[in-house]
Amino acid sequence: MVLLASGTIILLTGVQPGFIERVLMKISLRAWLGLLLFFSFLLPGAGCVRAQGPFDHPLVGRPAADFTLTSLQGENVSLLEQIKGKKAILFFWATWCPHCREQMVAIQTSKEQFSKEGIEVILIDIGEQKDRVEKFFSAQRPDYTILLDVEGSVSEQYLVYGVPALYYIGADGNVRAVEHGLLRKYSEILE
Repeated sequence: MVLLASGTIILLTGVQPGFIERVLMKISLRAWLGLLLFFSFLLPGAGCVRAQGPFDHPLVGRPAADFTLTSLQGENVSLLEQIKGKKAILFFWATWCPHCREQMVAIQTSKEQFSKEGIEVILIDIGEQKDRVEKFFSAQRPDYTILLDVEGSVSEQYLVYGVPALYYIGADGNVRAVEHGLLRKYSEILE
């Protein structure tokens, strides 16, 4: 007797013990992998991170939501107080993400240009404890505000589908674009 996931019971006789279980396991595994592959193409954020255009994200054109997070230095930082009247780039990242490290280099390389253009850059680590982030920056800490979204609440609020994620916020406080990399034309987007 075999009980299927659908609740159907099948009576089989003359079959070697374990044969049905092995067949069902193979079918189930194949079916599961097929469904997983199918849905990974349909759901945003499932599977690989996909490139987004500036108008794909539902927050584009809306005011950036305020939040308060603890900085790496232990201070509470409010987003809207930090960027009031300034253009800003919010960089959601994680220490385990190789693409985040590449973007970190690009952001650090552009530091002087950001400063000249009055762009505030805020790094927001998602889901990691302070000691892990400090260890990541043990060799060299960038001169940007580094915030810790340990619980992931801000990344949920901002609908972060994958990392790295860069949110470009204009001086008016509206989200102008959401991308997975530093744009060469960021100045145009933030105008």
